[in-house]
Amino acid sequence: GDNAFAARGIVHRIASLVMIGVSLYHLYYILFTARGKQLLKDFLPRKQDLVDFKISMLYLVGKSDEKPRMGRFSYIEKMEYWAVIWGTVIMGSTGFILWFENIFLKYVGTSGMDISTAIHYYEAILASLAILVWHYYFIFLNPDVYPMSKVWYKGVLTREEMEKEHPLELEMLDAEKLEAEEIDEADEIDEKEN
Repeated sequence: GDNAFAARGIVHRIASLVMIGVSLYHLYYILFTARGKQLLKDFLPRKQDLVDFKISMLYLVGKSDEKPRMGRFSYIEKMEYWAVIWGTVIMGSTGFILWFENIFLKYVGTSGMDISTAIHYYEAILASLAILVWHYYFIFLNPDVYPMSKVWYKGVLTREEMEKEHPLELEMLDAEKLEAEEIDEADEIDEKEN
């Protein structure tokens, strides 16, 4: 109807406020909580990611039978995470300029507004394509998880999934569990002796 354009603008701006709110919470989480700091540390790129990429490419083209052994996050997951961060910064900053056009117009001029519009528009298309092509492939179509990775609604991987997708992380978790059990056994022995 007549109000569709105005309604779309309101929904768009509400969604942007939700995105900004979630982004600020995430920023707080990774900067001020122990688990968040560890999460950020685990998402940082490492030299091993390049090695894993090379091994993956050799495996995918049939030059190697070996798949890379991933830790908590694979290079693919790290790239997707940082793409979301980059996209959020770009969409947020250009969207802010466009939302408050009356304020920014005198600083960036009409050319700046046109550039912000183009960047905002094409980043939205890029993000949509990344979700539809990249993300959906790894969640739904990847032969290792087909017909679908259930982690998106369960929140955890099974042991079998961990063995296939993140064996280094599983080995670390098993070692931590074994160490905790040994400490518990030692504590029980100490209590019995006292």
